[in-house]
Amino acid sequence: MAVLQPEALAREADGRRGRTLPSIDPNTGELLGEVPLCGEAEVRAAVLRAREAQPAWAARPLQERIEVLRQVQEVFVDQADEVAQLASREMGKIESESLVGDVLLTLTSLDGYLRLAPSVLRTRRLRHGLLHLTKRSYVVYEPLGVVAVISPYNFPVLLSMQSAFAALIAGNAVVHKPSEHTPLTALKVREILLEGGVPEEVFQVVTGDGATGWALVHAGVDHVSFVGSSQTGRKVAAAAGEQLISATMELGGKNPMIVLEDAPLERAVNAALTYAFAANGQVCGSVSRLLVHESVADRFLAGLRAGLEAWRVGREVRPGGVQTSAVVSEAICRRIEGHVRQALDQGAVALVGGERADAEAPVFRPTVLVNVPEGAKVLQEETFGPVVTVRTFRDEDEAVRIANATPYGLTASVWTRSASRAWRIARALEAGTVAVNDHLWPFFAPDVAWGGVKASGLGRVGGEWGLRAMTYPKVVSFDRLNLRREFYWHPATARMHQVIRALVPLLYSRRLRKRLAGLKALLGTLLRGSH
Repeated sequence: MAVLQPEALAREADGRRGRTLPSIDPNTGELLGEVPLCGEAEVRAAVLRAREAQPAWAARPLQERIEVLRQVQEVFVDQADEVAQLASREMGKIESESLVGDVLLTLTSLDGYLRLAPSVLRTRRLRHGLLHLTKRSYVVYEPLGVVAVISPYNFPVLLSMQSAFAALIAGNAVVHKPSEHTPLTALKVREILLEGGVPEEVFQVVTGDGATGWALVHAGVDHVSFVGSSQTGRKVAAAAGEQLISATMELGGKNPMIVLEDAPLERAVNAALTYAFAANGQVCGSVSRLLVHESVADRFLAGLRAGLEAWRVGREVRPGGVQTSAVVSEAICRRIEGHVRQALDQGAVALVGGERADAEAPVFRPTVLVNVPEGAKVLQEETFGPVVTVRTFRDEDEAVRIANATPYGLTASVWTRSASRAWRIARALEAGTVAVNDHLWPFFAPDVAWGGVKASGLGRVGGEWGLRAMTYPKVVSFDRLNLRREFYWHPATARMHQVIRALVPLLYSRRLRKRLAGLKALLGTLLRGSH
């Protein structure tokens, strides 16, 4: 996202009128289509339309909104292949991965929210205790208003709709700014929502680049849901803070996979192949650091190498073809090359891969690096490509120390046959989620809170946490007796002071003697006052 300040937005918008943004297939270089390059005026107009439409959407009963989203679910099912194919062509990953990540898991997320919403968003009665026995209070979960969703290219449907679905169910309007690499997929998803019955102005898409997203953050929205790099996330969070609006940040990761000496080794190798190289390594929660116990490192690496030697790499996305295809752009490929080249220049060794596979398309070979020096960028920064580093360790303490030695804390995994060891290590890891004998699975579950610590983000998406993040709790309180006055109201009297002094030990002391003394003092004060 370009770093534009609010005062520069008007100047930027003036030069954008009538301009378009191309969508390019990274595998073939084919122009897939063009979309408007929206500036500040278009963004503010979309937010205004959303603001005007939102109250009517929020006024519809929750069950009615759920039924609309159930219809959306059905339309989505009918158009699953079209969505997967379009997402793959824009982003570059193989269709099977789009079918899993951008269709199956998106529907899983929606279905989970729809099942949870009636209980999570229901009005709840609060219990106040003896001091406030005459009061009755309720918590109502009110929609925030207009939610800005700014999403990346790697899972263009899932990583936008996880937040958008929660926002819509809770009664908000949504303005979505997709990645500049995947605008056609976003517009296709909007067609599905409208066909399912979501009002046209309640879910809108503004297409463009980083300046468009920056304009959206400053367009008067009530909440920002951002998925992207930690560098940009800090700027978005700061902008939200300046406006005193809430924000959810799902950012980058350098995620460790810790393989202990008693791990189910074959399963661990297969998982590493999947979770390090799926979507061409362009997954925030992918395995980027393999930490392997020194006693099983040779066997583990032999299995990993054998798997990758049979790996198919090429410029296609059709099912059953290659496992690794193009990353989303030439610029991303050059960044991956830069990280790998720096590590190799500093003494690292490429066990597999280490270079691009195609001079004309941004296809980078799956790469396994060993002997990587501590200061290498590939260890400290998010490479976001099909590259994984390997390091051995001697014991649990060393594994945890290495795993936590990063600015990030998104997800991690522990591989062992001992539940007690897994639990102990999981509690010591600085990460938002930890899987045992799996890696990214918690992200797939619709009722799990997903998000990170440290530079990996703020807040959570998914499950009850994702739904409530799109609301604010409003307390509505009733007095049940309507007496002439409360005992603590002004004017303050000596008798009021004595009553409160007696209540302190009576209600809150843990010692029976003190509570009885408080009761005695209270009764004495009340009886004296009755004469």
